[in-house]
Amino acid sequence: MTERSPFQIGPEGGGMMAILRANPAMWAVLAINVVYFLVLELAGGSEDIEVLIKYGAKYGPDIADGQFWRLVTPVFMHIGFGHLFANSIPLLIFGGIVERSYGWKAFLAIYFTAGVGGNVASYAAGPTVGAGASGAVFGLLGAFTIFLYLNRSMFGSTARSSLAGLAFIIAVQIVIGLTTTGVDNWAHLGGLVIGSIVAIRLSPRSGTQNTFGLNRRLLATQSVMQQASPAVIGTATVTALAVLLLITVAVSRGDSERNRTLTEDLTGRAISALLVQDFEAASSYARQALAANPDGSFLGTLYLIKGLGESQEGELDDAIRDLNLALSYGLNDAESRALAESELARLTGR
Repeated sequence: MTERSPFQIGPEGGGMMAILRANPAMWAVLAINVVYFLVLELAGGSEDIEVLIKYGAKYGPDIADGQFWRLVTPVFMHIGFGHLFANSIPLLIFGGIVERSYGWKAFLAIYFTAGVGGNVASYAAGPTVGAGASGAVFGLLGAFTIFLYLNRSMFGSTARSSLAGLAFIIAVQIVIGLTTTGVDNWAHLGGLVIGSIVAIRLSPRSGTQNTFGLNRRLLATQSVMQQASPAVIGTATVTALAVLLLITVAVSRGDSERNRTLTEDLTGRAISALLVQDFEAASSYARQALAANPDGSFLGTLYLIKGLGESQEGELDDAIRDLNLALSYGLNDAESRALAESELARLTGR
């Protein structure tokens, strides 16, 4: 496929419809992100850990159990409006340029594989809950960088200045990620690396095209861009996803120790929340710890905490069930057993 590069031009006239037609894939991705965010909000809140896990967040224990689809859904999930806004701005700034340069099919391939790559890197770094399009956005930054570098002879000084600006933006974002708590820097790096690698294969290359008159005499030679074919895009996407899946399977085999550590951490948080009578948080942490497949030494305590939290929240049937489970799994001390028995008696009236 041969066509002019849209790097230096945007939609020409037509107002909003022209803008939508110029970047259909970018707007589609943005719409999916917004709809997914609204679904999470209506389900209980996009910042609620349990809601995030239920609706597809990256969560190490579940991925280790074979739920590999959790590497895909977090690409379109966001934790709070601020998170959605922070990822939407660079998507709007760079997404349109990348889509017009690569074409919408290659844009989606880069965005998707970079997002999954970011989640794989994040999963390999730790089993905690995660979501967001930042890995995919970093992949777009990498793709734009690759495009400018491979075609620097065509764009001249524009490419050099843009490359310097992109390098500065990427470096600043990485430093922010390394020095700020709550930022998944591994997802950023994973998305940047995978997006750049896929972009090397899919990036349009500058070339020349000759035009001739009726008598076959050469009239002009013009610079053109040759975009990747659908077959190349499909092959690159499938190959990247297959490699990422193999990495995930390899990481999952060594996850038992990480899950045990995660369970201990979440159990400690649940106990701390219970001590300050934050029953909602205590119950939430207990649910997460149970999802991490704890061994028998934790089960009684976790079901006790979960049951007490449910009791305070008015979820009586669940509380009775979990308090009975706590007693059946066994509790390590007489005080915990007495607490479970007294609360159970209060709820059942016996």
